[in-house]
Amino acid sequence: MNKTQFIKNKNWKKYLLEFFMLFLAVFLGFFADNLRDKSSEKSKEREYIHSLIEDVVLEKINIQKVISYNKIRKTRLDSLSKFCYNYSLENIDDRKLYYHYPFSILQRPDFLSANELTMTQLKNAGGMRLIKNKNAIKEILLYDIQQKKLEDQQKYYENYHKNSINLGLKIFNHQKVRHMVSLIKTKDTINLKATNFKLIQNDQNLLTEFGNVVDMYGGIVAYYNMLLEEKNNQADSLILKLKKEYKIK
Repeated sequence: MNKTQFIKNKNWKKYLLEFFMLFLAVFLGFFADNLRDKSSEKSKEREYIHSLIEDVVLEKINIQKVISYNKIRKTRLDSLSKFCYNYSLENIDDRKLYYHYPFSILQRPDFLSANELTMTQLKNAGGMRLIKNKNAIKEILLYDIQQKKLEDQQKYYENYHKNSINLGLKIFNHQKVRHMVSLIKTKDTINLKATNFKLIQNDQNLLTEFGNVVDMYGGIVAYYNMLLEEKNNQADSLILKLKKEYKIK
């Protein structure tokens, strides 16, 4: 081998070594970035899971409140519809209708105010792709589906609430309604005289129509509460599943 060939062979090996070192540096850099990204994603995933659990725990408190209020509303709606149906048959005192009307109909419907900050982030900010655990994803989606059922039922709830008020305007004197509420709040039984509380109209057909709407309203409130109970159970299942899958105490 002459000197020229030796130099060429040496340069070739040098270039090959430099190429290998450069390739190794790029590969290790890419590998390190990939590990860093995965570590960051896992950290973000756990952050979302912890936040979601906190949201669901708070929402369970709201669920229990709404269920409690709606049970009272359902009882009053049942009483109001019964008095409407039996008004003429049993010579019902108008005060009974005035007593139940404001607290069953005029109060704003008690809906679940969904605490969905984390859920919104998961769906809208691409956060769901960070959730790698299939069991967790399944429970999260089931919980979200239950919320959509509640939102759909709220439309019927609101519709019958409005219908009840519209019919009530034909039957009740709202000045007397406010007076009744004031007397109840102050526990003033002396001024709760029958002569002070008379219906604008006491036509039995109108009262029966009103009773039908109120009765349907009560059924919708009961079904809404059933959905709330289901969501409460789904919330328990979601919390347990997330804690188990992510080993959270």
